[in-house]
This record gives sequence, structure tokens and C-alpha cells, in this order.
Amino acid sequence: MSVESVESFAEIYEQHYPRVFRYLLGRLGRRHDAEELAAEVFAKALEGLGRGSEPRHMRSWLVGIADHLVSHAWRRRAVEQRHADTEPPANAIDPEELAMGRIEHELLWRCLDALEPDHRRVLLLRIAAELPAREVGAVMGRTEEAVRSLQLRALAALRKQWMEANPDARP
Repeated sequence: MSVESVESFAEIYEQHYPRVFRYLLGRLGRRHDAEELAAEVFAKALEGLGRGSEPRHMRSWLVGIADHLVSHAWRRRAVEQRHADTEPPANAIDPEELAMGRIEHELLWRCLDALEPDHRRVLLLRIAAELPAREVGAVMGRTEEAVRSLQLRALAALRKQWMEANPDARP
């Protein structure tokens, strides 16, 4: 790999890592898992680019790789859970996060987790990964209009979850 190729990939990494990471964090719920999978996403992307793959939209291609890897991660997690139930529950609040004043952040993630899978997925793709509706449609196999409609329903469902979980919040 040439120096120019390495520099070019480094730019891709720097530009797209935050979106990919936020998307993975939203899907997986654990920072460590999201970091590991993000590294795997960029390793797969580097392989693909090395084989001459020329994605039309880099960020949707990367999020698509992430989306594919998430399904494998969930299967691995299910197998691990069957073999050892020693992990703390997914909804346990980390004392360090409490100390950092992240209660609302945790509550938001719980509300997202309570959404239907398609609602959670569209919000993470549109907001966390910052993909336009057209690219989300390519990842989810839907039209741009269907993505926008799904996003509106997802936001309404999230608002309802938030109000139920946080009754003191203003609408």
C-alpha cells in the first residue's frame, strides 16, 4: 500500500469514524463493543478498498458494513450469554456515568432500546450516523419517502417513551 493510499484511508477514517461509532454504540449499547466493532468496520473497509471496491457513497457503505457486522455481533453475544450469565444487566447504570451526570443520556438510550427495531435503526442511521434519507434507504432497503415516514413515526414513539420514562419533562 502506498503512502498516498494510507493517507487517503486515514482521512476516510477521521471523517467517518465518529458517525460509525455513534451508530454502533446505539445498536450495541456498550462502548467497548462499539469501539471493537468500529475497528472491524474500518478493517473490512480497508480490505474492500484494497480489492478495488469504489463505493458510491462512502459513509453509507461504511454504515452498511457496520450494520452487517452488528447482526454477527448479536449472534455472538447470544451464544456468550447462553454460556455465562456473569455480565451485569444491560440496563445497569455504571456508577462512573452517574458521577459524570449522564443520567439523562442513559435514560435516552433506554428509551431508544425500548423502540421497535426499525424505529431504533432509522433514528440511529439518520441522527447518530448522520446519513441522509436516501442513503438510509439504501442501507434499510426502503425508499427515501418510506425512510422519512418511518423516521417521523420513530420520533413520535421516542417522544412517548421519553415522556413515560421522565414524567417531569416538558413536551
